[in-house]
Amino acid sequence: MVASITKSSRSGLRLATISLPALLFVALSFLSPAFLSVQNLSNVNGQIAALLIVSLGQLVVALIGGIDLSVGAALSLTTTIIVSVSPDLALAAALLAGAAIGLVNGIGITVAGIHPLIMTMASMTFLQGLALLIHPVPGGTVPDYLAGLAWTSAAGVPAAFFWCVGAVMIASFVLSATRFGLRLFAIGANQASAARNGIAVRWYSVGCYVICSVTATVAGIFISARVSSGDATVGAPFALDSITAIAMGGVQLAGGTGSVAGVVLGTITLGLLTNGMNLVGISPFLRTAATGFLLLIAISMQRRSVIGV
Repeated sequence: MVASITKSSRSGLRLATISLPALLFVALSFLSPAFLSVQNLSNVNGQIAALLIVSLGQLVVALIGGIDLSVGAALSLTTTIIVSVSPDLALAAALLAGAAIGLVNGIGITVAGIHPLIMTMASMTFLQGLALLIHPVPGGTVPDYLAGLAWTSAAGVPAAFFWCVGAVMIASFVLSATRFGLRLFAIGANQASAARNGIAVRWYSVGCYVICSVTATVAGIFISARVSSGDATVGAPFALDSITAIAMGGVQLAGGTGSVAGVVLGTITLGLLTNGMNLVGISPFLRTAATGFLLLIAISMQRRSVIGV
């Protein structure tokens, strides 16, 4: 198995990608008696569900060599929309807004030629301001049917687990069993070659940004239901966290390499890190610093010939 996980693998999985969450799990089992409790593990699941959904969208963009810094602001905007419109229109309005955000990002990057960092940073700033304008103070009322989607359990298994499983199954199917997904790897590996072989690179790229924004919207719907309120700042950490999660999962940020399994492992690693810091009493303010450090380590492990350094 170890031999099959090579640096040249399209999945990007490495031994470190798999071993780090396992080591964290074992270490936390010894450091905190409460870690293995059913309640705590359920909390970890609930905490990582939204990040996993966002990170899967970030994966789609990263496979073509892109990046989306606006996912956190899109998530925040979603929560404000959910509590500000008619309950009957809440889901449709949020999903349409997510699709529109992705379309604007994609067209700006692929048609207007704006660098992904600049385009999505501009979108992030605009969306954050719009979210604060719509709902400046946390609160509001979330439709009852959404609350049920986030808190209902089946056979003792929390709803968050099913959100995670659903997101992973859909992402795996799209990337592994559809022509769209397979062509993303070709575009990320060599855009010019993909275009010469008849792939509509520009519109596939636009589609990736739409998918990324819609997944951020879905994560926002989940968070709205879970906390039963809207919050224009709740998505702030998700841009950095989602990029860190995919990088730790072996996704090459220059495109062409990555996997759903890697994103799951990277997300679990961040979730265990956050939970462990809470359990052992480490200041939560160090969590962001730790995330930045992990991102630096993950990027430094990527081959310089691949990331273009």
